[in-house]
Amino acid sequence: TAVVDLREFRSALPNMLQLHGVTLRPATLEVGDYVLAPDLVVERKALPDLVQSLASGRLYNQAEAMLRTYRRPTLLLEFDENRPFALATRAELAADLSPNSTTSKLCLLLLHFPKLRLLWSRRPLHTIAIFDALKRGAPEPDVDKAA
Repeated sequence: TAVVDLREFRSALPNMLQLHGVTLRPATLEVGDYVLAPDLVVERKALPDLVQSLASGRLYNQAEAMLRTYRRPTLLLEFDENRPFALATRAELAADLSPNSTTSKLCLLLLHFPKLRLLWSRRPLHTIAIFDALKRGAPEPDVDKAA
């Protein structure tokens, strides 16, 4: 069982999770996109959303809320299977690191929030395997207690 934010249903992942036998409990979550256990929340970001969320500062607020509410906050970066498995291409990498680059902002986020777990997924099917591993042996989440 997973509690899923209603906005996540715009992506293919919830349907894929159901096809793989995961029971979904839709809810309007104030914190995170998926609650996999009472203490485990996942904020899932596709790369375009990651870039935008880092640029606007929204991801810092989301990380802070996850850490305040859950013992095991997790940021999952989900890549597009039709693109390279990298944050930046060689052409996008500069000789000097810029404080405004996505990589720099992500590093700063993790330095500021050392308890935030960062996971990488090559594609949605890999995300399903990651969710399965995270849920293994964990108690089921309660939709009424999910933030």
